[in-house]
Amino acid sequence: MAKVEVPQNQLLQQLARADRAVYEQLLEDLHPTPLERGASLGSAHRRTDWVYFVESGIVSLVAGTRHGQSLEVAIVGREGVAGFADALGRRRLPYRLTVQLPGLAYRVRTRVIEEHVYSCTAVHELLMEYSQFLMHQLSQSALCSRFHTSVQRLARWLLLTAERAGTDRLSLTHDVIAQMVGAPRSAVTQAAAELRSAGIIAYQRGMITIRSRRRLHKRSCECFDAVSSPAG
Repeated sequence: MAKVEVPQNQLLQQLARADRAVYEQLLEDLHPTPLERGASLGSAHRRTDWVYFVESGIVSLVAGTRHGQSLEVAIVGREGVAGFADALGRRRLPYRLTVQLPGLAYRVRTRVIEEHVYSCTAVHELLMEYSQFLMHQLSQSALCSRFHTSVQRLARWLLLTAERAGTDRLSLTHDVIAQMVGAPRSAVTQAAAELRSAGIIAYQRGMITIRSRRRLHKRSCECFDAVSSPAG
């Protein structure tokens, strides 16, 4: 098995501070795993065999309709973990897990996390707190889609993605962004053009660069501040 470097994942770092012994045990079961764009890490309503502590890149929780339409309802980056619902004994979620930005994760068997959940208070509390944070993202996403403009939603999404991924350079097409933001491609193109004309972002050939997070924040809605970092 490949050697695991000291993870930068924030949940693992919190566990290291809360229970060093369990953290070191968990390190032995972690597998460094490349996250490839578009890869599926879990299907809706099905058990996941692996839990992914994201180190870099972005994993999206995507809801879909029977007609093939989809909408990103939450994102997971280096602050969190994807695919852990089964480890908490919860009902399987109605969302699929899709890699949106490539990167790296440390994956571990779901059964290993289940064992730690039942034997270690720190693991149980951390996952429960993160579960609540994801639920907050879900509710805020619904509110944002209903009440805020395409420019506000695009600004909020770019800020969140940059924060979770730890970079201001995002390799994304307008089609992908439209799917994630939940707006027509024409609306996303117009919103992006407005932000580019203002000098807030730059983009070419599928690469978006945020030139000013401060100015982008001003164009965003309050939803970014509401879900910008996990509680605690």
